[in-house]
Amino acid sequence: MKNFKKNLALLAALACAGTMLAGCSSEPAADNGDTTTPAAADNGDAGDAGDAGDAGDAGTANAAGDKLTVLCWNTDDINPMIENFCAATGHTADEFNIQNFGCGGGEAAENYDNYLGDINNDADIMFVEADWALKYINDDSADKGTMALTDIGFSDGDYSDLYGYTVEIGKSTSGVQKGLSWQAAAGGFCYRTDLAETYLGVKSPDEMQALVSDWDKFLETAQKVGEASGGKTALTTTMAGVWQVFSAGRSTPWVVDGKLQIDDSARGYIDFAKSMYDNGYVIKDLAQWNTDWYAAGQTDDTMGYFVSTWGFGDSILTQAAGFDSGATYGKWNVVVGPQPFYWGGTWMTVANRCNNQDLVKEFMTYFTTDAAGAESYARFKGEYVSNQKAMEAVLNDADYEGIGVLGGQNHFAVLNTVADGINMAGGITEYDATIKTAFNDAVTEYCRGTYDSVDATIDAFIDNVAGSLPNLDYSDFD
Repeated sequence: MKNFKKNLALLAALACAGTMLAGCSSEPAADNGDTTTPAAADNGDAGDAGDAGDAGDAGTANAAGDKLTVLCWNTDDINPMIENFCAATGHTADEFNIQNFGCGGGEAAENYDNYLGDINNDADIMFVEADWALKYINDDSADKGTMALTDIGFSDGDYSDLYGYTVEIGKSTSGVQKGLSWQAAAGGFCYRTDLAETYLGVKSPDEMQALVSDWDKFLETAQKVGEASGGKTALTTTMAGVWQVFSAGRSTPWVVDGKLQIDDSARGYIDFAKSMYDNGYVIKDLAQWNTDWYAAGQTDDTMGYFVSTWGFGDSILTQAAGFDSGATYGKWNVVVGPQPFYWGGTWMTVANRCNNQDLVKEFMTYFTTDAAGAESYARFKGEYVSNQKAMEAVLNDADYEGIGVLGGQNHFAVLNTVADGINMAGGITEYDATIKTAFNDAVTEYCRGTYDSVDATIDAFIDNVAGSLPNLDYSDFD
């Protein structure tokens, strides 16, 4: 089987032969808890197909009512999706109008609201993230709301092959299915194989997994790396990345019956983070998404990154390695890490003002409920998709070689183990984006010495959340 770069060419050749498949914000402060997906990076992966449909200035009205208009915060996903979809189905890129706001995922909702404030602005599909998806999924209004997927022809039986947690996150709080994700955004811990061998004597992913299989072992291994490297190498890059993984293991939602909840795992994380920070087991005050964060992967400053499925391909890990000519390209492997987690992931919702329902249904079906389409995209993009049958087909392909940045390792096999362990039913609330960021902000300031105790850190966190979400009940913390 060819690797992903070669698969792209293969898919294009098949399309030519007539093969058809059915069917903005400023730079964040250092390590400030911005754990959402980044703004678009100029990584050369845009593709001509996506560019042809790019609307440019997303803040203006458009006359694209006859096109499928997609609202997104960057083009990292939509451009390759359009390229793959058009090659497989015979549609063309000029049938799409991309409203790209060029911001981080956490800033997308504000931009969407401004755009949707004009009822004349066209919108068919809206990309949303798990942490703030319910803002639109719970909204039935004509201007900013979304429609039930039954309204465009989906039924509950269509979702049987999708990972359960991806279906659950796409439901409103009243149980109406309004969103589907093409991703099962499982992630793992990616590490430098050469540094692992030098400092830990590790020669295989199995040996590495044994050293980071829970958070106690992760901390012990971080200490070993620090001591063996003379303090030169941190086990991982940022606490914001660690928090993204750690928070996925919480068993209690942040809000229950309108009340803010702080469970034991969140409290325990505060001490864990302080130990990691004080001992240099992460790179202190390094901001996610900026150039220094990526560049650390080409030096010996860090051994690893936590990476979700969308972070492979030409995203986080490949940029950190310096692409295929970089100093560390091919010197990475991935393991499950301390616990199963998902990081972000994007859901497609249908705007109530949608005027292109047939093409919307075809597009969403291809990437989600159609196993053949989902498998095509998994191979094309190197992304772990939400359709389990699609992933089974790839995993059962003995000739599949994996990706170059991992030295040919099949990361899908690792992500499959992670995806099977994700259970977020009932764990997502509409307040998660605000609360998770506020918690990590408070912990970061504790690490820096702003607060002198865990209790003071929690108090600061509660005050921050109460300022942003005054309608929640905070009586348990009086």
